[in-house]
Amino acid sequence: MINNEVVLKVNNLSKKIGKISIIKDVSFELNRGEILGLLGPNGSGKTTILKMLVGLIKPTHGTIYIENMNLNKEFEKAITNVGAIIENPVMYDYLTGYDNLLHFFRMTDHFSYQRMDEVIELLGMEGYISDKVFTYSLGMRQRLGLGQAILHQPSILFLDEPTNGLDPEGIISLRKILKKLSTEKDVSIIISSHLLAEIELICDSVLVINDGTCIERGSLSDLQNGSTKKQTYSFRIINVGKAKSFLINQPDLEITELHSSGFSIKLETQQVADVNRLLVEAGIDVVGIERLGSPLEEMFLHKLRGEE
Repeated sequence: MINNEVVLKVNNLSKKIGKISIIKDVSFELNRGEILGLLGPNGSGKTTILKMLVGLIKPTHGTIYIENMNLNKEFEKAITNVGAIIENPVMYDYLTGYDNLLHFFRMTDHFSYQRMDEVIELLGMEGYISDKVFTYSLGMRQRLGLGQAILHQPSILFLDEPTNGLDPEGIISLRKILKKLSTEKDVSIIISSHLLAEIELICDSVLVINDGTCIERGSLSDLQNGSTKKQTYSFRIINVGKAKSFLINQPDLEITELHSSGFSIKLETQQVADVNRLLVEAGIDVVGIERLGSPLEEMFLHKLRGEE
């Protein structure tokens, strides 16, 4: 459960290369147990921000506080609280997955064979952990990289496109793992991704970056439930003929399509229950309502276009 304890505080973060500003005055906070989606088009600066958060790149200006420690002044103490996958995880190809985890874990002060076994089981790697890494698929490497990142039980995780190479089953499994880390272990997570559907399913809040600038920061629930813009909803019904006759006599309803299993209609969020009630009162059996598209996707596109 998210609380108001701040574990990461970023103040006026900027990065210049020569005279070119890559990141421009970005500020945000991350609470304990919060999963934050870092969104933006390719080249917007997402990976550069993550690299600064783990000390791979030094900011030109700004400060980063991890668990109340200044990353620049107390780097070693602060960074022990962090686990990360930045770009593709790099492993020793001719060692087994197990030996890779063993090698990296022994670099920390928290080494434990029991913890090794816990992480392997948590990530479902038992079937291939003893195989050489050069035989791994990209998805298997991603999972091994996540294992390496969480071995020392960090309080914060930074993940750059963690679903790369995962099949749908792997993506669902990863989503469950990250949710479990967040809710049961109070791990705070930042996920950089271009997959809006995945962000919407897993994250509590979003930070939208474009051209190195923060253009939106907000909770996902506000974006999903507070939107006053109309969305398209698909109503699946049993008695389609009766529904068509009913809808013809409802000129105020903005029907976009009639099809064999029901109809699609544009509604504001609060109107969905009203339309459902009207149909039920008219004796029309509603068996499903599905939103097509998402407020997150619309907000993202509007912000990138500079629209309010």
